[in-house]
Amino acid sequence: MSKLKLKQQVKRGLLLYLPLMVFLAFVAVPILWTLSLSLKDERQIVGETFRLLPSPLTVANYIYVWTKNKMSLYFINSLQIGGVSVIAIVIFSLLNGYALSRFHFPGKNLFVIALLMTQMIPLMLNIVPIFIMVNKMGISDTKLSLILLNVAENIAFNTLLMRGFISSIPREIDEAAAIDGCSRLQVIYKVIIPVIIPGLVTVAAFAFISCWNEYLLSYTLISTNNKFPISVGLKYLIGEYSVNYCALAAGSVIALIPPVLLFGIVQRYLIEGISAGAVKG
Repeated sequence: MSKLKLKQQVKRGLLLYLPLMVFLAFVAVPILWTLSLSLKDERQIVGETFRLLPSPLTVANYIYVWTKNKMSLYFINSLQIGGVSVIAIVIFSLLNGYALSRFHFPGKNLFVIALLMTQMIPLMLNIVPIFIMVNKMGISDTKLSLILLNVAENIAFNTLLMRGFISSIPREIDEAAAIDGCSRLQVIYKVIIPVIIPGLVTVAAFAFISCWNEYLLSYTLISTNNKFPISVGLKYLIGEYSVNYCALAAGSVIALIPPVLLFGIVQRYLIEGISAGAVKG
């Protein structure tokens, strides 16, 4: 190998991999630190130099937050709220995306622009009217309120995402299915859905992560302790005058498990879905 070619490979490696390694360090170090902290006894973090590997290891923090701090209940609450929200978001996004992709109607472009504009409004600006509206509907302090608002918050982005997936499918396939006697719903169920499985998985994954991480609405609308999702439950591990950092780290690791597992399982579909959605918008 010539010196010039070796020089080019080293330069390419530095330009490509060095930024990736720096980014990986920013992402991985806090996670490893949290995992290490969750396996320590509280006495090990007081007056001791930093040690990545705890000695001795203990799972007492996980047992404590799971049983004593109702983390198991908060975990189930988040799964229930997130699961129902994701099902509704996927269904509505699929139907809306199909309508925007296949139908032409007056004001369609303005409607799409309006959907895009909703993504530019921070949730914080709407929290007071949302609180008043939920109270007047009589559903404050209920999981139903969080499910409805999760759907409303995520429907615009995922509708546009689904529109891109469906637009990549030729219209002739719909027409052929219609000639064979399929109705619109049958076309969606029998033709569109099998083709855009990666897109559906992508939408479901993004929706679940958004619902799982949601904090502001839950903290504002839910006042009963037993109805808290895990994002709010973690907040109550922080006391007024002290913080059990080991227990907080253990709770954070537990909260991190479902998103990590989800992306690990659907990674292949996720990459296919993002690529498919980028073909045509």
